[in-house]
Amino acid sequence: MSRGGHAFTVLDSEEAHTQVVGDFVAEGVRRGECVLLAGLDGREQRLWSRLRRTGVVEPGWEPSATTAVRLVPPDPARLVDAVEGALAEGWAGVRFSGAITTPGVNAFEAAVAPLAAEYPFTVLCPYFRSLLEPGQHEELTALHDTEVDVAAVYDDGVFRLTRRGELLCLAGELDSGNADALRAVLQATLAGGGRPASWDVTELRFLDVGAADSLVAAAAGPPGLTLVGASRLTARLVRLLAERHPDRTVDLVDAPPDDSAEGAVR
Repeated sequence: MSRGGHAFTVLDSEEAHTQVVGDFVAEGVRRGECVLLAGLDGREQRLWSRLRRTGVVEPGWEPSATTAVRLVPPDPARLVDAVEGALAEGWAGVRFSGAITTPGVNAFEAAVAPLAAEYPFTVLCPYFRSLLEPGQHEELTALHDTEVDVAAVYDDGVFRLTRRGELLCLAGELDSGNADALRAVLQATLAGGGRPASWDVTELRFLDVGAADSLVAAAAGPPGLTLVGASRLTARLVRLLAERHPDRTVDLVDAPPDDSAEGAVR
């Protein structure tokens, strides 16, 4: 049996948790692994919604003792049985994560390290930066194989902006009253050095008219702007606003077709 991996990451917001842990879960499911989650404390629905949006699970899906994604008790003593049981079922590997919401090194650390050394068991320990104690980051570095860097271009807890290569990823909620967030998006876009800008807005849950108008007017000038994965409402809003700026070019990729019967966007 191949060895697993034991990593940690430091998060700046709940939006970061949904993205980072959501990606970790989705990767495991796509690889045919069983994913165990503990201590989510009410974060479940945000994760399930993200898995549905990314096509990992079907609408209405819920975890159970037989699904690829499972909730386990926040008890380190019971983790060995959960891991060995999943491997006995024939899964290619097992993943484990959750949410660490207490100060200090989490009690699961001592339990997961020997499992990762023996089994194909991949662990991501997500710590929140606001809860780290003095010197804890150095302690975590010594305990883990690696740190997963999830630094954002901008993250205020409501709106989060990250970069994936040349693609800017917008997540959360963006409105015209959040001048700092708008400024961060435009600065990151202009940093592209005149190349066409591309934004992934799959995780953008809300965009008001004022913010959309500001962004289209400022960011969609030559050589244009491409939006990837816009929701129906976001796509319709951007299409309407693009008509106000005929000198601006906005292309929508993987966006649903417009539907004039749908209710008005805010």
